[in-house]
Amino acid sequence: MWIPLLLFLAQAPPDLAAERALAARVDDLRARDTVRTLVAFGPRMGGTPSGERSSAWLAERFRAMGLLVHLREDPPRRCHFEDHWNLTVHIGEGDAREEFVLERAYPFGFSPSVRGSASLALEPREGGVWLSSKRTRPPASGPRPALCLVDGMTTRDGEWPLCRTVGGKKPVPVFGISRAEGAHLRELLEKGQKVTVDFELQATIREASPRTVVAVLQARDGAPKGHLLFCAHGDSDSGGPGANDNGSGEAIVLEIARVWSAAVKEGSLPAPEREVRFAIWGSEIHSTAAYLAQYAEDADSPVLAVLNYDQAGFGASSQQLNVEPDDLQANVELVRLCAAVLRDHAGEEGFPPRWATNKSLGGTDSYVFSNSAVFRREKRPALTLYTSAWDKPDEKPKTPGMPGESWSDRDRVSIDFDPFYHSAGDRPELTTDREPENCGWCARVGLLVGLRWLARN
Repeated sequence: MWIPLLLFLAQAPPDLAAERALAARVDDLRARDTVRTLVAFGPRMGGTPSGERSSAWLAERFRAMGLLVHLREDPPRRCHFEDHWNLTVHIGEGDAREEFVLERAYPFGFSPSVRGSASLALEPREGGVWLSSKRTRPPASGPRPALCLVDGMTTRDGEWPLCRTVGGKKPVPVFGISRAEGAHLRELLEKGQKVTVDFELQATIREASPRTVVAVLQARDGAPKGHLLFCAHGDSDSGGPGANDNGSGEAIVLEIARVWSAAVKEGSLPAPEREVRFAIWGSEIHSTAAYLAQYAEDADSPVLAVLNYDQAGFGASSQQLNVEPDDLQANVELVRLCAAVLRDHAGEEGFPPRWATNKSLGGTDSYVFSNSAVFRREKRPALTLYTSAWDKPDEKPKTPGMPGESWSDRDRVSIDFDPFYHSAGDRPELTTDREPENCGWCARVGLLVGLRWLARN
């Protein structure tokens, strides 16, 4: 007798007014402020002091909600962090000497510590400072510079250096600078000016364990085993400030957990039909793979479905939310559930004016799950919700039979971008501060999708 009743309830139309009342508890500005707090800790890469500070802060926030919190030590990996750097340029000699600081200079990851002063040149010189337009390793034999400046690897506007890494057994420290800074230095050299650079970088390179935070909202008594997972990577995987990528995702997961747990605590929502977990990965992909290895087929609570957030706080050219991938059979039901929530609340305050579903793009944590043997075999869904991808606009063929764009019937799907992607410009004031509503959209949609999925599963 109970089974038909449960099936009826699962198939009953959702109470849209109740959903909107719950979704209204999501606070866009609180999410914005969460991003600011996280970025203030530093890049938060796994195994670094800023990563440890942010994970401790997140764990405390989850505990304050009354959730069970586990702080996971993930397998160690090589990491880097920079405590201090300064590049000061001196022009001329004697009393006529002038100086200025390269304000936009940003170190490439895994650059070793260095300190000194040397002349600037446009070719590698022994012990000198080499100004190059691109990331170029010094020759295996011949002059070895003390430092390299790169002015041709920036955001499209030339303002912010891209965050890259150095390589090789004996890497030369590298700093990216803006195109304008590079142009000024080149002009001085062309005029025959003597240009000297004082440089200092205090950096640490080591093996260390990322820390992943997992918070648990317990299921109702007698609930079946398995959990629904909301997640986001907690590191700025490029080594930059990491506001949109991925402080935004962290803030969204925190906001969903806060609203859902408060509603259960006060009794306006029952305890969920299955356990719900909220994870902030210590290192993108790396920590996710460690979690999957433990919980893919865990006897007590295997992970059954995943809603991941990445670059979900800003988009440069369009007010839209994207859901991916919609070209995997295991994801079809959950993608359509996302589309149903978006359609049901279209035009309502706090929901995106446009949305789209698109084919697999890769490069984020949901693919760790969807590409795994157990998710493929058991047809478990894993999606990512976001508002921008990569550093330039794109579009992909629409997946046959899937929603595609909500505002058109064309056979292509547009994908918004973040011009500050993986750069020193991924700062709150340039990204998430400008569009705090993006985090709000993603949190509200994910919250309601999670509730509907649990009712059906």
